[in-house]
Amino acid sequence: MNENWTENYKNAAQGTDYVRLNAGLMTVKDLDNYLSSFPSSLLSFNKTGEFTYYKQLPGMNYNPPELGENITALGQTENEKKQLTEIFHKLSTGEEKELHFVDQTNTQKRFMVDTYRAIFDKDHQFAGINETVQDIYPLVEYYLKETGQKLVDDANNPKGDIYRKNQKIDAESGASEL
Repeated sequence: MNENWTENYKNAAQGTDYVRLNAGLMTVKDLDNYLSSFPSSLLSFNKTGEFTYYKQLPGMNYNPPELGENITALGQTENEKKQLTEIFHKLSTGEEKELHFVDQTNTQKRFMVDTYRAIFDKDHQFAGINETVQDIYPLVEYYLKETGQKLVDDANNPKGDIYRKNQKIDAESGASEL
């Protein structure tokens, strides 16, 4: 872990300390509550690729040991480390503004999407990356309900095979939907 990271963490504002924002003022506690209210998993990396934030529910006190480490430290395998390096490169150079990846265990009733978004400062300079992981199926369900539309399975689309297979495995195993 970076020495600067450890020192900054020890000396950082906390609890009822106020933080001046670009358009407001919040206590650290209020900011924690706000961030923890997001419906998805949330991680942040600064402009040098250091892992700086991990969203957790209020009252939890878990600090992942990877905090302060480079984004590639989150990769379990060499392939994952390579993918994270590519993600950081594409977002930090402006080649991409946002990247999406789907979970291979998705089913027809649960569709987890891992999204990496570039963060920019007021001068439009790269400032870091937010990673969110969210099940978008509830949004699809809501859209279908509100518009009266229907999803129709396309048996000729090979991309659907994995989701149909996962659905069968889930139904046979009795595993509950997330």
